[in-house]
Amino acid sequence: MLNSPQHKQGIDDRCWTITGIEQRTEDLVRVAGTVSGDNDFAAWALPNPTIRISLGEQPVEFAGIPCAPTATSRVYTLAEVDVDRRLIEVDIVKQGESSAAMRWLNSLAIGDEIAIVGPRPPRVPTDAPSRILLADSSALPAAARILRTMNFDGPTHLIAAVPADEFAIVQAELTGRNVELQRVDTTLSEAFAALDVPATASVWASSERDDIREIRRRCKHDLGITPENMQVFGYWKRGTTNTAIDIARLTAIAAGDGSLEIDDFDIDI
Repeated sequence: MLNSPQHKQGIDDRCWTITGIEQRTEDLVRVAGTVSGDNDFAAWALPNPTIRISLGEQPVEFAGIPCAPTATSRVYTLAEVDVDRRLIEVDIVKQGESSAAMRWLNSLAIGDEIAIVGPRPPRVPTDAPSRILLADSSALPAAARILRTMNFDGPTHLIAAVPADEFAIVQAELTGRNVELQRVDTTLSEAFAALDVPATASVWASSERDDIREIRRRCKHDLGITPENMQVFGYWKRGTTNTAIDIARLTAIAAGDGSLEIDDFDIDI
């Protein structure tokens, strides 16, 4: 399914040669590298592009299964894109030592060549009268890039459930932008519940699946926000591996008509 023409429309298989690894905060690492090829690179300079990175080792969920994928992969947002140099940068949050992503990150070295697929353009906030963006640590680079690269009229409010050192970086990056910034120690759904949100607002949110589900519920049932103005995604779930989430999504797509247009929250994960 990941290699189907529909899923891969507009994206490419590329090699990412690592040129830099920087510890930005206690838990945030930025990885930089150049992308192979000589095609027009402007398509990579999107407001919120993502790539799928091959991490090398096979997921434990696929062990012993004939013809199963031989490598784990994870999706990351590009924090920076230099079109002229074909350079992309990704921010990765360190979360213990036991996951495939952390083992990959800890072994990464300058000069390594990594298989990637991209860029894929996820949804971004609409040009509604006002916007609210909510992000955890892994989603904050995406929110920050959106706000750096898109010009919005009207008020925009970014709520981040992140450590203070990560929030300070975003504050510096968004200096001069007409954005209200707020750091919280609660869940994003709790912070969102405290807001007076008009039905005409655009809500963009990315975090833990059950937290985002509550944000989506309030948007849809309490506030009457239209589907076009809801860009909400629970990209991880507490107690579940990302590979298991990928399998559930692909299984749901395959069980239907093969269309990728499926409500993620209708999938049993």
